Order: sequence, then C-alpha cells, then structure tokens
Amino acid sequence: MTLFLLLLLVHLVADFYIQRKSWIESKIKHKEKSIGLFKHILTHLGLNAVVLYAYLGLTPLFIIALLFIVLSHYAIDIWKTYQGFYLKSFLIDQVAHIAVLALVAAYVAQPDIAKWHVFLSEFTTPAHLVVIAVFLFAWKPISLIIQLLMRPYTNAMNENDNTNKGLPFAGEWIGVLERFLVIAFVMLGQFAGIGFLLAAKSVFRFGDMRREQDRKLTEYIMLGTLFSVSVAFALGLLANQMLATLS
Repeated sequence: MTLFLLLLLVHLVADFYIQRKSWIESKIKHKEKSIGLFKHILTHLGLNAVVLYAYLGLTPLFIIALLFIVLSHYAIDIWKTYQGFYLKSFLIDQVAHIAVLALVAAYVAQPDIAKWHVFLSEFTTPAHLVVIAVFLFAWKPISLIIQLLMRPYTNAMNENDNTNKGLPFAGEWIGVLERFLVIAFVMLGQFAGIGFLLAAKSVFRFGDMRREQDRKLTEYIMLGTLFSVSVAFALGLLANQMLATLS
C-alpha cells in the first residue's frame, strides 16, 4: 500500500503541479510529436525512478516496472490528446493511470490473496451494499420518476415560455445532489442540515420567482423540490431501518 501511495503522489505532483500549461498546449497541438509531452514523460520517468529504486534497487524488476509505468503513461496521454479536453476523457485518463500504478504496486508487493479477500470483504458488508444501493436508486431511477411525474407541468411551462431555458441537465444534477445530501443528512441524524439546504435553495430561487412574476414557475419549482426531498427523506429512513435490522 505504501508503494502505491508513493506512486500515486508522484503521479499527482507530475500531472497537476510540475506539468506546465505550455506543455499541455503543445500536447494538444502536436500530439505524439510534442516536446511538451516528451518533457512530461521525462518528469514521470525521473520521479518514478526515485520511488521504485528505493524499493527495488537497480534490478530487472525495477527496469520492467519503470518502463511499464512510463510507456503506459505515454500511450494513455497520446490517446487523450485525440479525445479533446472533456470530463469523460479526463476521468478515463486518470483512472487508467491510477490502475497502472495499482497493478505495478501489487506486482512488486506480491500481496497475499487471502489478505486481500479479507480486506475487500470489509467493504462489501450488507450495510455498505445497502448504502450504495440507496444512493444509486436516488440517482437515475428517482430522476426518471420525478421527470415522469413532472412531465405534464414541464410541457405546460415549455409551451408558455421558451425564452428562459436553463443550463442543459443542470436541473437533473441539482436534484441528484439535493437527494444525496438529504439522504446523508437523514442517515447521520442531522435533520437541521435539510432545513439549511431548503433555505439555501429558496434564496437562490427567490430571484427567479420575482423576476418571472409567474405563479406557474413558482409552483413548478416548489412541486419538483418537494417531490425530490420527500423521496430522498423516505429513502434515508428506509436505509436507516435496513441498517438497524442488519446490525
């Protein structure tokens, strides 16, 4: 675990602190022929060599592990330059880099499979699975249910006014985060946090309501919020009840 954390630290420092903006621009423009990419890979080569040498010394395994990290980083970064700078490609890029580091650390450490099984089993208890299931249910399924419940009102709003469109998917993400927070507050017994969340949302929405001078908009916002919070509150209570039963 220590080796993986050190390699991860090297990755974060080299990718986000040492790498300059000009190197990134060079990678985007020149792809695999980029001088910026070459400098970036040299940075990873040097820092990873220090960490691996401290663990392995100058051995064949040191050379294999170092080349695997550096060459995979080079290949992943080239792939990313052809994808554009988007959240999806960024996340895939980072997950791939971290996965490589985890594989190298696991191979070098040669962990006991039985110990890993015990370690992983601690994170897959019924209580943890309940929490994961509740949050997953609060994301897409509840978003779809609320969307279907609100469809008649959404259609009416769109027919009356097409000039005040919000950010794409912003409403969905606001609802998802709202439900996640409510569930977390209920499970932690912090009911005051729900009141704070609703008050904060009301402050931001109050300007919209006043500017529109539209009763339909006000009722639409309130109805959607109450649907979302009510479902999240019920899911939080259900999760607490299931956890109490399992304990």
